[in-house]
Amino acid sequence: MGKLIFYLLIALLIYWVVKIRIPKQKDDESPPESVEDMVNCAQCGIYLPKSEAVSSHKKYFCSHEHCNLYLKSSS
Repeated sequence: MGKLIFYLLIALLIYWVVKIRIPKQKDDESPPESVEDMVNCAQCGIYLPKSEAVSSHKKYFCSHEHCNLYLKSSS
């Protein structure tokens, strides 16, 4: 009888350890938001989302003004 209780306690201990290690899955988890690429302005170095950047000559800028300044300084 003592062995049966011992094995039962070992089984409960294993069950408890496995249950703690497996993370709970939530049904209401929302999918992660999409991640947007970040680029830095070739003129001032500020980082901004790629969708908001101005692209010219394979470079990204935070505004048209910085694009024009960069092009003037490089020519």
